[in-house]
Amino acid sequence: MKSESLAENLHVINHPVILHNLTILRDKNTPSELFRNAAGRIAQVLLIKATDNIPLETVSIETPLVETLSSIIDSKTEIIIAPILRAGLALSGMASDLIPTARIHHIGLYRDETTLKPVSYYNNLPVKLNNPYSTYVYLLDPMLATGGSAVAAIRLFTDLNIPQNNIRFISLISAPEGIDRLHSVFPDVKIVTACVDKALNDVGYILPGLGDAGDRTFNTVY
Repeated sequence: MKSESLAENLHVINHPVILHNLTILRDKNTPSELFRNAAGRIAQVLLIKATDNIPLETVSIETPLVETLSSIIDSKTEIIIAPILRAGLALSGMASDLIPTARIHHIGLYRDETTLKPVSYYNNLPVKLNNPYSTYVYLLDPMLATGGSAVAAIRLFTDLNIPQNNIRFISLISAPEGIDRLHSVFPDVKIVTACVDKALNDVGYILPGLGDAGDRTFNTVY
């Protein structure tokens, strides 16, 4: 896998599988079923990179032939997968398959189309965590556009005292404005994305982009 680190906490993954499936996502003629499949394939590659910070511990096991030492995810580690509704659901299935022991906490945010500011309508986070410092969070949203929803979602977890460097934001495509906004507030949160597009248009959509990821995922384009 080729990956290019554009900044300390921004990783753009340049992989042939990602580039091929990005083309499928961007094509306005791609039907919802193929859109979902392509998003899942990209998510798989991004998640492998994004979860490389999960702590490990060494255990002794027996293979069919010998006893040996091997690595597993540290049993004291709490892993949270947090899709931002509704478009983040397109990525959460792959994340759950990759880490089936993770807790899934849905974050309900939508962007006011007039102010472009995030509006919160749902989250099922606990009031407090057993150990915030051993909790690792992977926020999922296909689009990092203005950055408003990303900042609002991350703040829910930093308010629970989870360190910024334990939180990673995973997106299919990102706009420079969103990256700058997120890192202006949370500089230690790593962004893992498939592509940084050119800019936002005057109504806050990413260009060239792929349209509304939620509508295209759930076949609600009219």
